[in-house]
Amino acid sequence: MRRTPALLVFCALLCACSGSGDWRADAIASAEGKIRGLVADPGATFSHVQLTGDSSTGQTCGVIMAKIGAFTKQARFIVYIDNSAGPFVEPVMGQSMSLADFDWAWKNDCVNEGYKG
Repeated sequence: MRRTPALLVFCALLCACSGSGDWRADAIASAEGKIRGLVADPGATFSHVQLTGDSSTGQTCGVIMAKIGAFTKQARFIVYIDNSAGPFVEPVMGQSMSLADFDWAWKNDCVNEGYKG
């Protein structure tokens, strides 16, 4: 019977240490929410979503499919974990960033950081 209390204490500590879960899952969920808001489509879907960098200066990169007006469009997106810039979506979604600027950010902050779309 001595093992039961120790096991309960261990389980309680394990649960307390796990917090809200993996920071990666939280960062991806947050990024998807920001992008859905940016393109004004709560039903938007995502694919090829990956985190690059680390938990303080990384970014979430991927592809969104969203309804823009009467059309469903697909575009790449970048959301910075530290909120230092963005979030950004390719101009095909009606965003004001130029394609050249988006391509530069995509290459430097996603591809060069390990994105494997």
